[in-house]
Amino acid sequence: MDVLVWAQAGDEENVLSLVRQHPVFSHFSEQFWTPHFIRHNLMLYRRGELLYEIDKVADACYLICSGRVGLLAGGTWGRPTMFAIKSRGNVVGDLSLFDNAPRTSTARALEPSLALTLPYDVVRANLTDNPAIACRILSAYATRIRASDQRLIEALNLDLINRLARLLLEIAQGLTEFELDVTQEEIASLVGASRERTNKALATLQRSGALTIHRHRVYRILDAEKLADLALQWSDDRAPTERLSDQSGPVGPDLVQSS
Repeated sequence: MDVLVWAQAGDEENVLSLVRQHPVFSHFSEQFWTPHFIRHNLMLYRRGELLYEIDKVADACYLICSGRVGLLAGGTWGRPTMFAIKSRGNVVGDLSLFDNAPRTSTARALEPSLALTLPYDVVRANLTDNPAIACRILSAYATRIRASDQRLIEALNLDLINRLARLLLEIAQGLTEFELDVTQEEIASLVGASRERTNKALATLQRSGALTIHRHRVYRILDAEKLADLALQWSDDRAPTERLSDQSGPVGPDLVQSS
């Protein structure tokens, strides 16, 4: 059976459970969360497949039900740069809901990923019927802004090793082994450093015994406690100029930021 047909034919209960616990979608009218709606809008994206592209017309957002999706920007004026990784429960492609502007990023499946397509007209209909949902959305955006601000503060106060340890723990989500189909250059963009310095930092983490990396994709956490300690270590003794000197690329925004 084709994987896209399989995705549409099953897993409705799992998706229903997800939307009913979601801080925004749980307030939608139950009439939208029918098995037919989910079967019709649930898609399985293969590794490397795009959910949407930058600068294209936007007419829907996507609820990630499983897997990981990377957000990339800058394709129109340079090499695309990955700035966020989204996973189960996160939403991508929702900003254009309010201004009808083109996409500001590209969303790419980093592994086989299930995503529920939510047409903007469905979201807007629920907003009309229940204005309180708008407050929920504003609350979610406020959380993203605070998290993004926190990420900027961390970029100034955490060494590259610390930022990298924190990134890997966030991606792992409690797993001791995971596969991450991104280049080391993309990892570097997520932590705001050059590829060379990021490669050295990854090698340092491996020498420390905290983790191992196989075939540049499979990450195995050997000592979660050590990795967590590194993720929480602040470096306040460095001057601001020293903190900035190890950032040769853009500061990576919050991993749960949407676009």
